[in-house]
Amino acid sequence: MGEQETIADQSILKGGWKRVLRRQSITEGKRSHPSLAAGVSADGKVAVGYQERVTGERQGARWVDLQQQLIPNVAGSDTFVGTANAANHDGSIVVGRICRFGNESDQSAWVWSERDGTRCLPAPSLRPSPGPVVQVTANGTSDDGRVIGGGQNVGGSNDSNAIIWINGTGSYLKDYLQANGIPRAFQNWINTGEITDVSPDGRILVGWGAAPAGFRGYMVILGDKP
Repeated sequence: MGEQETIADQSILKGGWKRVLRRQSITEGKRSHPSLAAGVSADGKVAVGYQERVTGERQGARWVDLQQQLIPNVAGSDTFVGTANAANHDGSIVVGRICRFGNESDQSAWVWSERDGTRCLPAPSLRPSPGPVVQVTANGTSDDGRVIGGGQNVGGSNDSNAIIWINGTGSYLKDYLQANGIPRAFQNWINTGEITDVSPDGRILVGWGAAPAGFRGYMVILGDKP
């Protein structure tokens, strides 16, 4: 377990209580390689992010009550998954970027669950690379894991298009909306960027993209059952 530090400030709250803050580092035991927490479950028991490997790559990880668990490889793969970005309400489902790290021809994000282990989330289509590696990331999930949002980008840049996965099947967000009753969705936009989060019921997506007048955030409200 990492180091713990308790800090009490001088502010007095109602009833005379002092505000006390606790900082707890989450590290890989006694190892000194850097780690990062990128998301947390709603109940606060599970943090997700990455653990840097000896070779410098960032492997997806979760911390359950501050104890680290590396995200397992997808079945049949001899390489690891990239950074974990988000978890559902209790941390039983985790999503992240790059399903097969180091395999430049694989354009997939990933989802891990206690029930099914690690599964890849392929992009709707392979995007030719202009040079940098094309990356696919999943940034948010509904509580049941049915609806997952993310994007497909060139080398981590803003040259990206949002993806929605429903039951593991991916669609570009623009195509999905235009095929489901919103024919003018994102019309004239340069790209749809990334979905950055998904509501617990999977009905609301938020993200950003490149509109004609510049980068803009957006909110998409789906039907009762996407």
